Amino acid sequence: MKLKQNFSNFLVQKNLWLVLTFLVVGVFSRNTLFSQEQPATSPTGISLPQERAASAVKPASQQKTRLPLFGSNFFTESSPYESILSFGSGMFPENYWLGPGDRLGIYLLGKSQQNFDVIVNVEGKIYIPTVGMYFVSGMKLNEFQKFLSREFSKYYDNFSVNVMVIEPKKFPVAVAGDVNRPGKYYLTSVNTVLDAIMIAGGPTDRGSLRNIELYRGEKIFTHVDLYQFLLKGEAPSDLFLQPGDKIVVPLIDAIVAIDGEVKRQARFELKTDSTERLSALIALAGGFTDLAYLDNVEISRLLPSGDREVHFVNYQHIAENDSCEENYLLKNGDKVHVFSILDQTHPKFVHIHGEVKRPGTFPFEENLHVVDLIHKAGNLTRSAYLLECEVAKIDPKKATKFIKLDLQKILANPQCEENVLLEEDDRVFIRKIPEWEVGPVIEVRGEVQFPGTYAITEDTTTLFEVMKKAGGFTDRALIREASLIRRSSKLTIDKEYLRLKQIPRDQLTESEYEYLVMKENTQDIGRIVVDFYKLCIKGDMRENVTLKDGDVINVPETPDVVYVTGRVSRPGGVLYEPGKDIKYYLGKAGGVTWDAKKRSIKVTKVSGEIIDDEDVKRLDPGDIIWVPRRPDRDWWEIFRQTIAVVAQVATVYIVVQQAIRK
Repeated sequence: MKLKQNFSNFLVQKNLWLVLTFLVVGVFSRNTLFSQEQPATSPTGISLPQERAASAVKPASQQKTRLPLFGSNFFTESSPYESILSFGSGMFPENYWLGPGDRLGIYLLGKSQQNFDVIVNVEGKIYIPTVGMYFVSGMKLNEFQKFLSREFSKYYDNFSVNVMVIEPKKFPVAVAGDVNRPGKYYLTSVNTVLDAIMIAGGPTDRGSLRNIELYRGEKIFTHVDLYQFLLKGEAPSDLFLQPGDKIVVPLIDAIVAIDGEVKRQARFELKTDSTERLSALIALAGGFTDLAYLDNVEISRLLPSGDREVHFVNYQHIAENDSCEENYLLKNGDKVHVFSILDQTHPKFVHIHGEVKRPGTFPFEENLHVVDLIHKAGNLTRSAYLLECEVAKIDPKKATKFIKLDLQKILANPQCEENVLLEEDDRVFIRKIPEWEVGPVIEVRGEVQFPGTYAITEDTTTLFEVMKKAGGFTDRALIREASLIRRSSKLTIDKEYLRLKQIPRDQLTESEYEYLVMKENTQDIGRIVVDFYKLCIKGDMRENVTLKDGDVINVPETPDVVYVTGRVSRPGGVLYEPGKDIKYYLGKAGGVTWDAKKRSIKVTKVSGEIIDDEDVKRLDPGDIIWVPRRPDRDWWEIFRQTIAVVAQVATVYIVVQQAIRK
């Protein structure tokens, strides 16, 4: 018994493996067959291998964003399938015929008011109490109502009868092909082809929306195109279902793309009859935008070789005659691009400079006057000189023409002749009132009691006065490193200095190296030399200076480190330790390197004084220990020169000895 059970388990497992193997092979074969039979399912309508090859050759910057396939977002997983099954299209077809399963409500009105709730049985009959049993299968709804009126007249006088389908009959409908959930569904005669497809989850990414096949019996009854429903809500080909119907959604056969100045940029599926022309595609795309350039519409066509050829058509001719040759028959892989009229002209600009809130360049527009451009630039500033402005009329073929205008008159009366009409490339200049000043200011930063901006009288207010207003220094102020920076003293760009900075040291001549060092040491030329300690602490007014607009006073914070730089292993700041000497800080920095010149170590005090390491009595926070580099020596050159000198001395000695002997 146990042996038999084990054998049965073995057979079950073997059959499961066989089933899984067939499924995998089947899916692989279907995908392979699909890719071979449907080369027109790529975004642009060309076959996938060709499209991939084309995109591989194309630079990434030129590859356009993929256009959406029209209608692909209509069918979603959240579609109300249950409501579709319950209510269908919400209306009965005119030729609705009765059959087994229909539930009817019969309402007799008049002297004798009665209601009958009946169901058509499997034999196609209904039973009405006190009236009788009738065969109604195949009878249309309006015919059935007339039939009941005749039958009820045998039993009642002065009556009327109404019939209502309470619940329509259900029958199986097969939905197959490229839909997300193919299968057999029980629907009613009030459901349409669209309802069935929605219940089946809609077409897949490769399923057709325009060539849906409806089979009745063994033959195709009709093709259903859902584009008109998606575009206008109209469904002339969306038929009501009948028992035995079979719906097949085939693969997309052909796709064309359209972009540019059309209202609906997308990829569109073509019908299988291949009769759609360029004008039909424009209609699907919602027509042209107002910026469409109709004189030159581009059609790019895929050739059998995989190359493309381009055609340009004047759509004005097609609008006048839909049957003209320029109204091309569309083919799979066609790409249509509608250019913009803005692309056909070069950009035009006008310029405004000077005392306006937003000076710069603005797009040129027809009928643009001087005052209009001033308003576009945010209007005038307070410092604008109103007595005169200047317009430079630019003509690339002629010398520039300058026009002086009365700006005050233009602003008072925009209709005056002074408010000239601007042309492309014109430049408007609004000057500043001479000697205009709005309170020069300076800025105080860092370790003072009240840092901020202070108004001054240029060349009158002094540094001492401003420092007094700022409340003096804080306890953390590094007074000896306080600085006064004057922007007007900045040097201009030195191209020679920038060039020398890029050259390695060993490739510089001595004169170039000296120039580079000199420039490095003068980068802070904007700094005005002032001893803040003498001025603010000791009251030495010889250090006092008058201030200018834009001056910056900076008082740094006292550092809590001693800086070690130059030829050490780890240059940088070392935390200050009271009483520690230079040797301690060099050790914290990893010690000196092999090429350090130990006997020339210098210390720069926070006061700016530079002293030898031997003369340092105490280190303070902010001091800088600098270890210089030992100069390179060419020992062979030294040896060669020494030998030469010794030889010369020996020669002189021999000559002198010979002269003495004589």
